[in-house]
Amino acid sequence: MKYKKARLNAPLKVVVSFLCVILVGSFLLCLPISSKDGSWFSYINSLFTSTSAVCVTGLVVVDTAIHFSLVGQIIIMFLIQIGGIGFISLSALFLLAAGKQLGYKNRVMLQESLNQDTSQGIVVLIKRIAKIVFIIEGIGFVCLLPSMIVSYGFLSGTFKALFLSISAFCNSGFDVLGTVGLEFNNLQGFARATYVLLPIMFLVVLGGIGYTVIVEILNKFNKEKNKKKLSFNAKIVLMVTGILIFGGTVLFAIFEWNNPETIGNMGFFDKIINCLFQSITPRTAGFTTFNQASLTSSSRVITDILMFIGGSPGSTAGGVKTTTIFVLFVAAFRATSEKGDIILHRKKIKNQILLKALRIVFLAIILAVFATITICLVEKYNPVASSSTVIFEVLSAISTVGLSLGLTPTLSVASRVILIFLMFIGRVGTITIAFAVKKKSPDADGEIQFEDSKITVG
Repeated sequence: MKYKKARLNAPLKVVVSFLCVILVGSFLLCLPISSKDGSWFSYINSLFTSTSAVCVTGLVVVDTAIHFSLVGQIIIMFLIQIGGIGFISLSALFLLAAGKQLGYKNRVMLQESLNQDTSQGIVVLIKRIAKIVFIIEGIGFVCLLPSMIVSYGFLSGTFKALFLSISAFCNSGFDVLGTVGLEFNNLQGFARATYVLLPIMFLVVLGGIGYTVIVEILNKFNKEKNKKKLSFNAKIVLMVTGILIFGGTVLFAIFEWNNPETIGNMGFFDKIINCLFQSITPRTAGFTTFNQASLTSSSRVITDILMFIGGSPGSTAGGVKTTTIFVLFVAAFRATSEKGDIILHRKKIKNQILLKALRIVFLAIILAVFATITICLVEKYNPVASSSTVIFEVLSAISTVGLSLGLTPTLSVASRVILIFLMFIGRVGTITIAFAVKKKSPDADGEIQFEDSKITVG
C-alpha cells in the first residue's frame, strides 16, 4: 500500500517558517555567547525574546542592552529583520540572487506571506519591496547616526543607529539603549531630542502602511511609468492612518498636557512631538519616550484602542488592521445591497470582505478576553497584575506592539507562555484566518438550499 506524503498548504508553510525561525533564534539566544556574563539564558526567556523579535513585538523580560552581548544583540537584530520582511520573502530573494527561478508553489507562498490577492507579478513586487526596505532603513540609519555617535561614540553609536533603524521600520520596538540603573527606558533619554524622534516616527509610519501602498506611492513619482491613481485600498490605508495619528495626537494632548509624570514639564513644541510620537507608537512600534505606567486612565484606553487597530495589511505592523476597522465602520452606517455588498463612492465592498473583517475582529477579541482572564487567574498574587495592566499587556502582545506597563518582566512562566502564543498568533494568525475564509460554504455555488433561520438580532 502506498501512502501519500502529507503536504502543507501555502498559509501553513508560512506559519511553519515563522515557527522554525523562532526556535532557531531561541536556541541561539540561550547560548552563553549571547549573554554578557557568559551564562546560559533560561530557555523560556530566550524563547520569549526570540518570539518577540521574529513577531516584531518588542515585549521583553530582560533589558536587551544590559543582558545580551553584542552577538546576542546582532542575533536579535537579524531576527527582527527576518520577522519584518518574512522568512519566505527572504528565502525567495536569496534564490533570485542566486539566479534561480521561483516555481508556482513558491509564488503562492509569497502571495500568502505578502497578503496579496494574486501571485501574478509577485517576483517583481518582492524585488521592489527588498529595495524599498533597505533604502528606507538606510535613510533612517543615516538620520540617526550623528545623534547616536555623539551620545555613544563611533562604533557603539553606529551599531545602535543601525539597530534602531531596523527595529523602527519593522515596528518591533526593541532597543539597545539601556544602561544599569536605567533598564527598560527605551527612548526616554531622547524625549526632547526631536532629531531622534522624527526619524523614528518616519520609519514606524512607513513600516506600518504596508509595502504595496509604498510601491503605489512611489509609482506616482516614477516618470518612466504611466501615472496611475492610487488604488481604493491605498487611499483607505492613508486616510485611516492619518485620522488615527492626528486624532490620537489631539487626544493625548488633552489628557496628558498637564501630567507632570509624562509631558507636563516639557515645553510646548516637545509636548506636541511627544503626543505625536505616543499616537504613532501603539500602531505598532512599541517605542516609548516616557513611562507608560504614568499615563492617565483616559490615555491608557486610547492606547489600548490604537494597539488593537494596529497598522495596515501587508505591513510589518500587527493589530486587526486599519482597513478591517474601516470596513466595519462603513458597514455600521451604510446600507447594503441585496447580496450584502456595501457601495461606497462607486466602489463595491463585497460581503465576503465584511465577513472576513468580522471574523478577524471577533477572533482577536475572543483571544484577548481569554488570555486576560487566564493571566489574571494565574497572576492573582502578583501585585503588578491589575486587570487594566493585564489587558494592556495582552493587547500589546496580540497586536505585536511591545508597549508595557512593567508587567511582563514580573510574570510567571505560564503567563509568559500565553504571551508567546499571543505574539505568534498576532503575527501569523491573520494568514490562517484569511485561508479559512477562502473556503466555500456548502451552498456557495447554489447547489444546496437551506431554510431561512429567521434569527432576530439587535
